[in-house]
Amino acid sequence: MAGMFELFLDDDARFRFQLTAPDGTVMAVSRAFSNKEEAVEGIAAVREYAGMGHVRDISVTRLRRTVPSRTDVRRECRAGEQIRPLVSATDSYFPVA
Repeated sequence: MAGMFELFLDDDARFRFQLTAPDGTVMAVSRAFSNKEEAVEGIAAVREYAGMGHVRDISVTRLRRTVPSRTDVRRECRAGEQIRPLVSATDSYFPVA
């Protein structure tokens, strides 16, 4: 059994659709559309392009943009502020506890 597109009204009375897996898991939710016809066109576009869509992993790029660089951390340390280190000695991009 294939996934199913479900058309619904959100809390702002705008049309959206969601793609659900056969087990009922919501796999994707669309942006808001101003009318039902636009939402149906959105479903048609997803059906047409999803099967041949490329995957681009931008998760690491976005993470690095949100965490200060080592240079920023060193600059703050030199300014005399006492701060908790944001990067570990192992080049982790996650805050050190």
